[in-house]
Amino acid sequence: MLNNVPARFALEAAGMRIDRDNVLKVANVLMTEANGLQDVLTQNGDARAGLCGGDPVSPDAMVAFNVRAAALVDSLSLYVRDLQQLATAVAESARAYGVSDEDIARSLET
Repeated sequence: MLNNVPARFALEAAGMRIDRDNVLKVANVLMTEANGLQDVLTQNGDARAGLCGGDPVSPDAMVAFNVRAAALVDSLSLYVRDLQQLATAVAESARAYGVSDEDIARSLET
């Protein structure tokens, strides 16, 4: 029933118990989580380390910390996108249960 599920969630989505009674709630929970994480990225995604001290290692450490921070931000951005896609796929599957487009749209509002 779930189409276009991001590969990262394929196994979890296959094991989800989604039915007429909870399909919109599941979509809402997923979108709420995605939006919360996106808020964290928006507020903190550009944060980077400065020099850690006056020692000769600090410039290299700063670069290393910042490279790792950027990689984490990129990874979290992909996770947020995948959560949003999963939420949309779950919400769209509600049509198979006869749920109205208005109710589906409302389920994705957070």
